Amino acid sequence: MPQTPPPPQTLRARKLQRRSMETIGQILTATIAVIERIGVHNLTIDLVAAEAGVSKGGVLHHFPTKTALIVAAMRQDMETLMMEIDETADATVNFASALAQLARRVALEEGGVSPAFLVTAAEIPEAASVLATMFSTLVERAGKDDKAGSIDSTLVLFASYGILISMGMKSFQPSAEELAALLDKLDAFAARA
Repeated sequence: MPQTPPPPQTLRARKLQRRSMETIGQILTATIAVIERIGVHNLTIDLVAAEAGVSKGGVLHHFPTKTALIVAAMRQDMETLMMEIDETADATVNFASALAQLARRVALEEGGVSPAFLVTAAEIPEAASVLATMFSTLVERAGKDDKAGSIDSTLVLFASYGILISMGMKSFQPSAEELAALLDKLDAFAARA
């Protein structure tokens, strides 16, 4: 018996879906902003709702628990970083250079990896899993990018990670000139990978 295709989505349904996706985006962006401002331990659904400009019920409709909200926000943040790496790698054809360029941007624009972000990953196992999955993916991709007998892309990945975490934790606070020189060397090394 032939199956009939599902009816086309109505204009109203598409508008509702688009609005729902926009609301989710606002909520996740607000979650990251609240975590950055006051930390994961002080985050509440009420604060996220106020930051996003939606009701508490609107947040809970999409994210039934605080943990689900935090994990979804971290996942979105990681996916955004991965897309940035992919776009840069497509433009440069060199995964190591894409990593070095991302490290430069995060170091200069954000001052490294946010301590609040690291605390979130340390305190919430599900959030740590998101971070671990992303890092495993990056290690795998760096390994594929490495030429036979070389680990250059993998070294760029670990160097970038070390720089960004150290800066975020304030254990490495180079002058602007020192940071520029370090990032220039990382770029040059990555270009040869």
